[in-house]
Amino acid sequence: MKDSPRRNLGLLLLGAAALVATGYGARLMQAAQAADALTVSEIAPAAGEMIAPGFAGDFLASYHAQSQYDWKRANEYLERVLLQDPDNPELLRRSMILALGAGDMPVAAHRAQRLLELVPGDPSNALGTMILTVTRIDEGKLSEALAQVEKMPAGDMTDFIRPILRSWILAGMGRFDIAGFNPTTIHLYHGAVIAIMLDKKAEARAMADKIAGTEGISPMETERVADLYAAIGDRRRALEFYKTLVGERTNEALEEKITAASSEEVDMAAMLRPLMIKTAAQGVALAMFDMAHILYNDQTDSSTKLFAQMAIALDPQLIDARLLLADSLARNGRLEDAISYFREIPETHKAYIPSQRYAADLLAEAGEIDQARDILSGLFTKYNDVESLIRVGDLYRTQEKYKDAVVWYNKAMSQLGSKVPEDYWHLLYARGMAYERQGEWDKAESDLKAALTYRPDHPYLLNYLGYGWADQGMHLDEALKMIERAVALRPADGYIADSLGWVHYMMGNYKESIPYLERAVELLPYDSVINDHLGDAYWYVGRKMEARFQWERAFNYAEDQALKGKLALKMEDGLPSRAPVREAGRNGQQ
Repeated sequence: MKDSPRRNLGLLLLGAAALVATGYGARLMQAAQAADALTVSEIAPAAGEMIAPGFAGDFLASYHAQSQYDWKRANEYLERVLLQDPDNPELLRRSMILALGAGDMPVAAHRAQRLLELVPGDPSNALGTMILTVTRIDEGKLSEALAQVEKMPAGDMTDFIRPILRSWILAGMGRFDIAGFNPTTIHLYHGAVIAIMLDKKAEARAMADKIAGTEGISPMETERVADLYAAIGDRRRALEFYKTLVGERTNEALEEKITAASSEEVDMAAMLRPLMIKTAAQGVALAMFDMAHILYNDQTDSSTKLFAQMAIALDPQLIDARLLLADSLARNGRLEDAISYFREIPETHKAYIPSQRYAADLLAEAGEIDQARDILSGLFTKYNDVESLIRVGDLYRTQEKYKDAVVWYNKAMSQLGSKVPEDYWHLLYARGMAYERQGEWDKAESDLKAALTYRPDHPYLLNYLGYGWADQGMHLDEALKMIERAVALRPADGYIADSLGWVHYMMGNYKESIPYLERAVELLPYDSVINDHLGDAYWYVGRKMEARFQWERAFNYAEDQALKGKLALKMEDGLPSRAPVREAGRNGQQ
């Protein structure tokens, strides 16, 4: 298969991650490798204490902090190492990277300047040159920034980004020059936005047409090309692209664009990023964000931080970069740092409410349930955000406080009128699960069936209702069909495989149940309930030694004391003789 421009871009940027490792000398690497063998208590200082002075101790502490994604603390330790060896290029380079990742652009720029003075022309100075370029742009010194770009060492990553930086700097000087651009969608998009800033609509349209003609463009790229058409006044063409995203990328901002593009009377300037960019700094910030976004999708979080921080340094109002950085921090366990970024999002931004919900999720993950609830209930009070009420219910449900969960789900339900709209089908699903866990099956069944009318092929909804019926010996033929459909949709899900085995078991098809239950145990070997189910099936086909083995496994993995008690009795006495719950193929319910 021929590589698309987008895939080529991804391959070019894979090398950017190597920047983080660049410059580790043999001495530092030996110390770093030794740190892997140490415990946290051996590396990190106790509360209120400072680690023993010395190159090795501070370097190891820095290495450990970086491994925990705490780059600010890592650089604080490394600063102390630098005091002992201030002109060590390897240490300077590492400190520059850590400072940038921590958002300390002045320190990063100072380190970059010193590094370029010590080892001019070093091919590994690409990031340092880029930092100085960004600094000069931020200072408004575009001629000096252009000189820095010209000094940038060659390489896959730098060869890709250099033309974009150069063109934005020239645009800031009033010149349209996209020499060196290639046919990737990122280059074409930035070329078009530069053209729009310089009022060159024909050039912008030509590049928008090329993006539109690129095979397999992503939803994000589709929305961007629509924005370009809207920005040059072609609302009909913009609307065509916006409408292709309905159902795939639907959100309030997209709906607002669709409504605006449907009329020539509505001013779209505040909705379109290409019309918001007025300076070279804003354009380069967007380029840095684009690099960060690609690296984030590539799971290259360390490099994501570097580019996102450069974007924020140039344009503090580029909220998408803050959101991306917060996501990256959360993905690496830095919940407090991520929450602080989300909480800084201004109320006027379109992502404010979703970002606050996400912050609440992270607080809950950190055990701060009350704070999470207060944020969510505040969103409902201030913005009538029904989704936030549902999220509070979810908080309580995950804590197994099902009665409290139902109270909040009912509050959400009361805001929606007599019939729950399709957009809130998940409320029916969530409340149904809470009712089922409370033992109120009739209410649970009603909600789950109502949710299924909106999402008839949702594998987990099919499984939840089908398993609920099977476990009670009800509607077994229908339960079997539903769970078979769920398995077809999620063949590698152990819980759904267990459900299919269990419905066969409840129908008395013990032999038929075993392959599915064995598959479930293979997928989820430490789940006590699934091991218990397999043990029961083994018993009724005469494999009693294997049954006791599975029950013993289930007993060892079980945390629920009631289940452990039942398993202990089974291991001692086995199961009673019993007839099938029903014969396969019979009608009616048990």
